[in-house]
Amino acid sequence: MPTTTTYDDLEEAQAMEQYGHPLAELVSERYTVEDVLKDRHRRSNPRPPAPVYTPQPDPKAAEHCAVLEAAISNWTYRPTPSTL
Repeated sequence: MPTTTTYDDLEEAQAMEQYGHPLAELVSERYTVEDVLKDRHRRSNPRPPAPVYTPQPDPKAAEHCAVLEAAISNWTYRPTPSTL
């Protein structure tokens, strides 16, 4: 297996990706420029667009806040000598 990629390999891969035909076929006058461009514009992205995330409000937000406040209500802060 080759460990290097040449410029020609990249060009060939790009031609296949964009036009759907090998580069040799495209330059062999088998296809007209109009046919190639028509095929290119006909190809579309088969994936639908990603849905837009819209956050929803928490219906139990008041209950969650009350539980949190009760949990931390008896906390006290005592500085240690290393934080002074």
